[in-house]
Amino acid sequence: MAVGTFIYNAYRDYSSKRSALLLDPVFQGEGIPKGQSEAILLIPGFTAGDWTFSTMSPWLQQIGYRTHLSGINVNVGCPQRKVERMLSRLEDIAKEAGGRIAIIGHSLGGLVGCALARQRPDLVRHVIAIGSPLRSGWQAVTPEIRPTLFAIHSFFQKFIEAPQECGTERCTCNFSKEAHGAQLPPGVRFTSIYSRQDGIVDWKFAATENGDNYEVDGLHTDLVVNVEVYRILSNVLAGYPSEIVKLRSMAAEASDIKRGIPSQPKVQPMRCDS
Repeated sequence: MAVGTFIYNAYRDYSSKRSALLLDPVFQGEGIPKGQSEAILLIPGFTAGDWTFSTMSPWLQQIGYRTHLSGINVNVGCPQRKVERMLSRLEDIAKEAGGRIAIIGHSLGGLVGCALARQRPDLVRHVIAIGSPLRSGWQAVTPEIRPTLFAIHSFFQKFIEAPQECGTERCTCNFSKEAHGAQLPPGVRFTSIYSRQDGIVDWKFAATENGDNYEVDGLHTDLVVNVEVYRILSNVLAGYPSEIVKLRSMAAEASDIKRGIPSQPKVQPMRCDS
């Protein structure tokens, strides 16, 4: 019942959030900083694919960035193998860009982005994780949803002949480091965007001690079409420090209120241990 209710609420919330985004000036690129053709690699979450970014990718292009999709149709199976296969794609994108790139990952995609940055910090300048379980593995998934997601994971493991421990706390592959919140190499900026209402990932495990945290409102699945997330992305990708992002978000909220747009919860940059 909990899973069914979540799916219903997620679909309803996704539609609502996307409709609000499409009508917001942010989606038209108004009042936000623009990119200078910097390259961004987008990585989807567990059981999702590149279609997750069908709204975000065109928006990023519209505001001045060059986006690249991961090539993942359905993100299931061994994450370490995904990382190994994506390393060559990362190299190609960075070579084409002429320098280090940014990675935006939703949910599990954020951990894959961290793993890529850990292996090739010379190619990655910034990892932005959206609703990602940054430590404690499966314990970061809410108890109501955890059995269903783990069952899906186990089902697909049988088809790829992965080790029995793959994806569990007993896994010893390199990707298991990402499930324990290991710090990224020096020089790689890290940003986490999360929601206390996520519904899949416990927000306490989505906040990081090793970078900047931004809290928004919304369910896990709609974070990729959340106007507050887009506003944060535009400022963070432009290189603004967290203090400036906070001030710009507060100013945007005040402008929304003046124009009669319902107020969203304030974005709150914070340290995990604050």
